Amino acid sequence: MLFMPERFTGWPQADAVRLVQQLRFGLLVSIFENELQFSHLPLLVDVEDGRIVRLRGHFARQNPHWRALAADPRATVVFNGPNAYLSAQWFTPECEAAPSWNYVVVHVNGRVRLLDTPEQTSAIVDELVEVNEAELPERWPLEDYSPERRARLLPHILGFALDVDDVLPKFKLNQHYADADKLGAARGLESRGTDAARAIAAYMRASIGKADAQGADVTRHLER
Repeated sequence: MLFMPERFTGWPQADAVRLVQQLRFGLLVSIFENELQFSHLPLLVDVEDGRIVRLRGHFARQNPHWRALAADPRATVVFNGPNAYLSAQWFTPECEAAPSWNYVVVHVNGRVRLLDTPEQTSAIVDELVEVNEAELPERWPLEDYSPERRARLLPHILGFALDVDDVLPKFKLNQHYADADKLGAARGLESRGTDAARAIAAYMRASIGKADAQGADVTRHLER
């Protein structure tokens, strides 16, 4: 279960979809015989009508996780977005906020179907390569890859699809704080000069003017 205080709900679903599409790499978690199972995987993200309906990827056949999912297909994929430390010095003197940590995460829950044919697995591999190569200045030509080498590798992997039941985005961005405090924190984050800090700052700036938190007692909202 993902702990979800009400003040961190309601962030636009489109931002959660966009984040998952950008990351395309998640932690697949399930449970089998009272033991947690974990796999870190590159993933294809299928979106219909603005919602994530399916995730696709492949396992190494040596990975026992797929056998556990054959027995119990329930799973969650965790997509960890940017995160950054917030110093209390960045807030206004009137704000009694303690140092904290802001982050963005999306949990995608569903059930896994194993796609146990060479054709299904091969199609997933091709699409994963094409989607990721498309972002590079110069694309590697998949069609030039050795058919013999491909034929040797394919039996060692197994495709799957996770049919999505629900998507739970958690955007912890102090969005319940006063605008002056969010702006100060955003400026402080930007001064750090890291990609993650700048990304969190951008999210915080996007929340300015969207919540009536002026004068709020932020000491009531320190738990994450």
